[in-house]
Amino acid sequence: MSDSTERQAARALLRGSVVCDMTLPLIDIPGADMRKKLASLERYAAAGFDFVSVTVAVDDADPAEAIRLIARERRFYEDRPDQFILVETAADIDRARRVNKLAIGFHFQGTGPVGRNLDLVALYYKLGIRHMLMAYNQKNLVGNGCHELSDDGLSRFGHSLIAEMNRVGMLVDVAHCGYQTCMQTIDASQAPVVVSHGNVAAIFEHPRAYRDDQIRAVAASGGVVGLTGIGIFMGDNDASVGTYVRSLDHVVQMVGPDHVGFGFDYIYDMPALVAFSRTMAERFPKEGGYTRADAAQLEPEQVIDIVEALIRLGYGDDAIRKIIGGNWHGIMTDVWA
Repeated sequence: MSDSTERQAARALLRGSVVCDMTLPLIDIPGADMRKKLASLERYAAAGFDFVSVTVAVDDADPAEAIRLIARERRFYEDRPDQFILVETAADIDRARRVNKLAIGFHFQGTGPVGRNLDLVALYYKLGIRHMLMAYNQKNLVGNGCHELSDDGLSRFGHSLIAEMNRVGMLVDVAHCGYQTCMQTIDASQAPVVVSHGNVAAIFEHPRAYRDDQIRAVAASGGVVGLTGIGIFMGDNDASVGTYVRSLDHVVQMVGPDHVGFGFDYIYDMPALVAFSRTMAERFPKEGGYTRADAAQLEPEQVIDIVEALIRLGYGDDAIRKIIGGNWHGIMTDVWA
């Protein structure tokens, strides 16, 4: 059977556009099949992605552990120069596209690796960390995560950390943050603030979803909201392309096509993560849906289905190019030093 007109147009758009995913959490999961990590990257490249931002460490990593993890990750990609290019600037993504390689960026899911030493921000930036979220689900030295019992917002240290991130060109990320911490971070930052991976509360109410006023505030800062493909954040384990596209469209209808993108948060071994989540009830509370054995998620290969659905909704080529990667590429160009 030949492709439909929309399918052919979707293929052409993917081939001719920069395609970015701002969150691929390839962190080690106890009991996971480690072979799936490399396979996930290869799947992303085969599906048409040009850039992925890989999680290197989370909030419970101290500086020594963070440096160890960065060193390990850098070695992994440097040992595979025929497949990957480590990104320092947005121009490196363009270079990777020209030579048919996958561009790789790094980020921290949490500010724990900084400790209280602001000098580490510039060091981490030089080692490849290009965005860092303020708090991961729980309270830390900077602020509160979205699953904390209370949210008293950004700390004094958090204000200083944001100023240093702005200075060195590291993107300020409010994924996984509580409401007050998110909004106060946006107010404090002198540079655009992003949600690397979150969802839309108007589509499905969940602590990992963002209210309309938060989305507007991110957009007003010049930032981008990346949407995950995780079913428990999109609905009752709803990882359908239809709901994902509804979420994209909701953001576009509010703030235009310049402030939304992909942050799939694709888990390379979901059963292992579910099992691990059951041992971490404070970080992954049961009521958040983290422990359901049938947890669903969008697969990287479904990017073409998303593009085709946007075409069917009447989105033009320019808007689609922004959504699938142009917005992320633009903010990288503007903010990274």
